[in-house]
Amino acid sequence: MKNKIYLILSVTLILSFLTACAPTLTPTATKEKETEPVEGTEAPPDTQTPTTQKEKVEIVVWHGDSDAVAKITKELIETEFNELYPNIEVKYELAPEPFKEKLLVTVPAGTGPDLFEWNHDWIGSLAKAGVIQPIDDLVSSELQQKYVSSAFKAGKYEEELYTLPISAEAGALAYNKSFLGDNPVPETTDEMVALMDEFHGDDKYGISYPFVPFLVSGYIHAFDGWLWDDAKSSLGVNSPETKAAMEWVLETYKPYMSNDPSWDPQVALFPEGKALFAVNGPWATGSWTDAGIDFGITPLPKISEIDEMPQPYIGVKSIYMTNNVENREAAFKFMEWATTSKQRILQRATELGYIPVLKEVKELPEIQEDPVLSGFADQVALGIPMSSSPEMTAVWGPLDEALRAMFNDVKTVDEALDDAQEEIEEAIQELE
Repeated sequence: MKNKIYLILSVTLILSFLTACAPTLTPTATKEKETEPVEGTEAPPDTQTPTTQKEKVEIVVWHGDSDAVAKITKELIETEFNELYPNIEVKYELAPEPFKEKLLVTVPAGTGPDLFEWNHDWIGSLAKAGVIQPIDDLVSSELQQKYVSSAFKAGKYEEELYTLPISAEAGALAYNKSFLGDNPVPETTDEMVALMDEFHGDDKYGISYPFVPFLVSGYIHAFDGWLWDDAKSSLGVNSPETKAAMEWVLETYKPYMSNDPSWDPQVALFPEGKALFAVNGPWATGSWTDAGIDFGITPLPKISEIDEMPQPYIGVKSIYMTNNVENREAAFKFMEWATTSKQRILQRATELGYIPVLKEVKELPEIQEDPVLSGFADQVALGIPMSSSPEMTAVWGPLDEALRAMFNDVKTVDEALDDAQEEIEEAIQELE
């Protein structure tokens, strides 16, 4: 795959709590909407139903992507979408910044977009603010089956569906093919530890592993631990299961890591050719490619001690419908097209490195024969959507500090997670 494709990845979920990214300010045109519903005719194979409505309907869609990412969609709107729905005019616009704050102001005022594309972690807060609306009544079981199950579930909040998935991200296991040699890719952690033990030493490390909540989540879930449970409204940072998971992670990986567990020092090791393995996501692969590392991607190996697969958090790029929309049927036509257009999803994957969650595209040879795309896609399928509840925002900071404290032996696992739980509980109370 070309070096450039991973350099233009979308703003990722993990970056939502590690760095601050914001789109460029772009004026938004005033919309003129029609309230008459869109009527369809029989659909051609592998497409949505084209509209036969005579009056134009305007749909405004905001996004937060770079020009290179948005270009694919804009070109396909002019050709594919407009051919299917000639009477639906789509204005696909870069959102003004700050994106979320603008939604909170413009939608209640009636000047915001009909739809917008962003990661799924905004669902809870925007639903509570009355900015977005459920779409359960518009989604058929047939449509639901088109998406990878874990990605589709990310659109649910308090038993209602708010979004459809476009692509997804998760931390998976990368391996340096040159260092691995003739050894098989590990399928269990016992096999992985044996390889790390053989490689580790002389300024070489068994694994590059940023010790952050998003990337340790898979092991927490495998041990039946949890951070924030939407269904139970329960915080499980210091649950016995979460503590057991973190004890296992430290015992298994710390001996093969460098002394600093924080993001930058850990991330640097793999492209420098100093680590056999790396746990990271699609956003990291650009630096590996640029450094000339011959790498592969595979799901995190099964945990030998408990015979369970890690289930990491996944972040899902999604499309939302706002309460500003007047023609729900027309707006939903775009939502469906934006998430099921084979050409759009395939181009975003092969040209830009987005991990597809449309099953039809995921199974194409172009994806299956690409070890990076297929490896991450397999990991996403095994993942759990990160909570989109407002409470989840209170988890990241204290847990991140707790992970560093336990790694550096400043606190025991029990002390670190008990303290984090208490701090997060206080923060959640302030949210209420």
